[in-house]
Amino acid sequence: MPYYVSGQIQDQEDLIALHPEDAIHKRGINLKTSHEALGINREAKTVSIRDIASDKTFDQEYAKLVIATGARAIMPPIPGIDLAGVFPMKEFQDGIDLKEFIEEKKPKRGVIIGGGYIGVEVSEAFKRVGMQVTLIEALPRIMTIMDEDMSEIVSAEIQHNGVKISTSKKVVGLEGDEQVQAVLLDDGSLVEADCVLVSIGVAPRSEIAAQAGLELGQRKAILVDRYLRTSDPDIFACGDCSTVYHRLLCQPVFIPLGLTANRQGKMCGENIVSELNSKNLKPFPGIIGTAITKVFDLEVSKTGLGTTDIERYGLRHINSVKIKAKNLPGYFPGASDLWVKLFFEEDSKVIVGGQIIGKTGSALRINTLVAAISKGMRLDELYTLDTAYAPPFSPVWDPLLVAARAALK
Repeated sequence: MPYYVSGQIQDQEDLIALHPEDAIHKRGINLKTSHEALGINREAKTVSIRDIASDKTFDQEYAKLVIATGARAIMPPIPGIDLAGVFPMKEFQDGIDLKEFIEEKKPKRGVIIGGGYIGVEVSEAFKRVGMQVTLIEALPRIMTIMDEDMSEIVSAEIQHNGVKISTSKKVVGLEGDEQVQAVLLDDGSLVEADCVLVSIGVAPRSEIAAQAGLELGQRKAILVDRYLRTSDPDIFACGDCSTVYHRLLCQPVFIPLGLTANRQGKMCGENIVSELNSKNLKPFPGIIGTAITKVFDLEVSKTGLGTTDIERYGLRHINSVKIKAKNLPGYFPGASDLWVKLFFEEDSKVIVGGQIIGKTGSALRINTLVAAISKGMRLDELYTLDTAYAPPFSPVWDPLLVAARAALK
């Protein structure tokens, strides 16, 4: 959606994964759009459904049920939140509405509330369409999913590109007659705005599960086991409404990410088919929390555990090292600084996390760390990998090898 708003993606049709007509006629799915699930009767094994067009309700029986209700953008209950020109960025329609507003109203001053992935991506999109941009974050820094020393690099890049960043300030209201004109901060100051994006996180849509008495987990996401079953063995859940098993923490967590949702959905279907045919179910392989984004000219990626996890879960046996290298040989055009931070168990030297920031060709190195962490590799095993070298792609010593050597020292 940020790339559609910026104009890098021209046609919204390119973003639609599956049209309702194709689901019905090509895949044979009895799809009912404009219908709302009101509640689940677990004893009768029925779902109460309302046909929105006719306002009539009926019960749909099930043998197995999947809840895949996703997550919603958190919209704070502050004055002015319903003014024109204030948008979330979660649903497909959110991006369409925002782009239409920009094309029609041509706002000059954009304010983004929240400095996470979506916030920093949209800050670039707003700059691309010609706005003056202010990014407001209530916490002391943006991109808190990264370590503080790494997020500072991202912050510097954003400010270098003309985006003003305001941290440790909370938005308490939005002002305007019918359309937003200013953002009110908790210190009493006002930030002028013609367009506001609210990006302070998402919450799982778990209400229908909670009403049915299903057990909830972290952040009130629907708690599922390794086979994606809820506390009712005939009800499964998947995607951004549910928890997911974390392979390093060995517990269910709420980390809503695209590949996770897709993979959980596929495994829900596979496990239900297996169960209906009296076959064994497959456990979900779990995640390690891999994410990637682009912020102006910087590529940013992380996987596994970081300082936030170390502090939150009291993981005192984990150490880290950070190095600065080059993404390409220094003599080759396009060579620039690249930062790698590795996390590893102090005694065993097993790698448990990594963060990478750099320019073109930097961030996808994270997939090497994903493989290393998933297979329990040690620092010395990473260091001895026979990585590829050619000047257009990497220095002789890939930055990951340099980081592993530094950690071994």
